[in-house]
Amino acid sequence: MNKYFEKFYDSIRITKAQKEEAKRKYDGVCEKLHNYYYTNSNYNGSTKLLIGSYGKKTNIRPARDIDVIFKMPYSSFEQYDSHDSNGQSNLLQKIKSILAEKYPNTQIRTFEKVVVLEFSESNHNVELLPAFELTDRKFIIPNSSNGGFWETWDPRTEITIINNSDTQNSGGTRKLTIMIKKWTEKCSINLKSYKIENAVIKFLDTNNYEFQNIQMMLFDFFEFLKSEVEEKNISYIETASKRAKRAIEYEKTEKILKAIVEWKKIFGDDFPGQKAIKEETLLDEYYSEKEEYIEDYHDVELNDYYFVKINCYVTQDGWRPNLLSKLSFLQKRKRLEFFIESTNVSEPFNVKWKVRNFGDEAKDKNDLRGQIWSDTGKRKKIEHTKYYGKHYVECYIIKDNKCIAYDRVTVPIRN
Repeated sequence: MNKYFEKFYDSIRITKAQKEEAKRKYDGVCEKLHNYYYTNSNYNGSTKLLIGSYGKKTNIRPARDIDVIFKMPYSSFEQYDSHDSNGQSNLLQKIKSILAEKYPNTQIRTFEKVVVLEFSESNHNVELLPAFELTDRKFIIPNSSNGGFWETWDPRTEITIINNSDTQNSGGTRKLTIMIKKWTEKCSINLKSYKIENAVIKFLDTNNYEFQNIQMMLFDFFEFLKSEVEEKNISYIETASKRAKRAIEYEKTEKILKAIVEWKKIFGDDFPGQKAIKEETLLDEYYSEKEEYIEDYHDVELNDYYFVKINCYVTQDGWRPNLLSKLSFLQKRKRLEFFIESTNVSEPFNVKWKVRNFGDEAKDKNDLRGQIWSDTGKRKKIEHTKYYGKHYVECYIIKDNKCIAYDRVTVPIRN
């Protein structure tokens, strides 16, 4: 499943084009303020500080708000601190009026601590926080609520903590954080980004993962997260944990399609199906250009209710027939009759089969397979053991043009 998770991770990260578009937005905003407050110098980015998910590099697709600090000249702090009432609100209104000169057609509003620019042409809105930098590199920031007051904040330490954790875990902190953020989006759990980041850091510091098995790590993290959230959120986590556990069990028994479906339930359609990962198999040792996936023909809607179980009769001249499930391996020149042993899907339904073989023999003879075949109505598939290797046969139950049940049996052929 590693290739699936790598593709999933790449698909939810901010793209290069999105990063460039974001930079144009926040640099445009901060340059306007810089030119107003620092008339004796050109803007070079030194008077801005990216914070939030962009500053911590834990942002995900689709594009979202950009949180950025603009470093106000400290000499202007007294001007707003000396106001009789809510100098903090006056500061935000002043920033708003300056930015309105450059962005007259953009909706600009103030909210508690920030000035928000809502750009109509993209999802990259800018939430700008004016702040006064102190000698210890912390910031005094405004809060216009409850009559107005000042807060002291240290965003750099938060960024440093996640940077250090990410370095210690070889990039794993951000990787896990980004995946969990996508999960929270899918299940609509009310969990703030900073809480996710803190939980991930604490979890990795405790468990010392090397990210060789992302599936097991995700399950363990969901179990860990139960103790880090409010009671109202636990049910969401328990659901994700159960699905992750099922996916891992399906993978152990090589029910890859079922494992994919479970991960999709957790992460949504951003998690790739077999069809999406097809191009990644080009580098596989036993890649088959003939291979097809059930997603090429039908929507896949597997659930915990419908099932199908297949088995296989193994026969050979001079040998008594036996079931494949009772044999540890097969030799060549045996006849295989795959059949549906049981299913709870009611008629009518259609059946499709897939035979996938591997190994040097099949590769050398250009006979690596993987096509999907429609059943002739007998609910059987006849094959013969021809090449050494660990092969498999899959059966799909199709009802209302959807694949609602599936099973796989492994066919090990060796000398």
